[in-house]
Amino acid sequence: MRDQEIIFRLIRSAIDGQPPYLGTQPVGASQWWTLFRLAQRGHVAALTSLAIADMDIPRDVKIPWFAECEKAGSWYRYQLGVQEEVEKVMNRHLVDTLVLKGTHLAQYYPQPELREFGDIDLYFYSRHDEADEIAHRELGVTIHNDSQHHTKYDLRGVTVESHYDFLNRFYPRSNGRLEVSLKKMAPSANFEVLFLMRHMAGHFAASGITIRDITDFYLTCRTLHGDVNWPVVQDMVNRSGMAPFAAVLCTIIERRFEYRVPLTFPVYIIGNDTAENVEHEIVYGSRYSDDREADGLARLTWKVRRWFANRWKRRMVYTDSELSLLVASLTSHLAKPRSILHKM
Repeated sequence: MRDQEIIFRLIRSAIDGQPPYLGTQPVGASQWWTLFRLAQRGHVAALTSLAIADMDIPRDVKIPWFAECEKAGSWYRYQLGVQEEVEKVMNRHLVDTLVLKGTHLAQYYPQPELREFGDIDLYFYSRHDEADEIAHRELGVTIHNDSQHHTKYDLRGVTVESHYDFLNRFYPRSNGRLEVSLKKMAPSANFEVLFLMRHMAGHFAASGITIRDITDFYLTCRTLHGDVNWPVVQDMVNRSGMAPFAAVLCTIIERRFEYRVPLTFPVYIIGNDTAENVEHEIVYGSRYSDDREADGLARLTWKVRRWFANRWKRRMVYTDSELSLLVASLTSHLAKPRSILHKM
């Protein structure tokens, strides 16, 4: 059985609590190591540790796999404490806080601490600047303003991103129209599904997404299924231009989790092999999908090469022309020049 099929079976087993069927041929030690590394890369090592707990796999693989679970749990609890600290400060000033992704999505997992994540994403509605001032004054943090999408600061070793908007309104330009709708919807089940899909689509078009992102979307849709106005979501997906991406996403979820997202798309909207190719890149990565740590001209060169390599992805996500996207990208980078040569 292929590695990518096994990974999804382990995830489904962890979610549903049923032993996974891994085929008639035993999985060898080298393949278990490959699966562990893929789980790490896909940020689902902690989640899949539930599935392997009672399985007879090599001890030298099982121990680091469980260690990933312990690490994720400790980090989750620590970050949750930091997040609650920020929320308490904001509550004292009657500043409403909306948690995006991260700990919010964790509530849909079998155990919240199994949802791996890095930073904390917060939205303060129309009081972003005031929230940053409060954080600076009462939490003693330094606010960094190197992005048009959010400011950020470090609080006790945790990166907190304070979002101006749900989407980057400057890249692409078409995000602006969807942003208006999202602000009217938030918070709601419709908002959660649309925001998460567009956020994933943006990362997919720019670089890549992970197995955790697929799992997030599946669990969100399954949990909120009865609360979502799916025709409204369908209309917004179609008008935003990301219908091909959504069709692929729904195809992967139906194939791997046997759950049908209540969205429909014409059969011709994606090619026969598109979903398979996208899933392969999600699981194994591509030359340009991982964040590169290099700074300076090396990073700029990598960005340019990645831009041209990802043209096919942008066509699945945006209605904007390539010229419009290029101009918007250059304008956005020039407005925040540090982003040109450095990781933000």
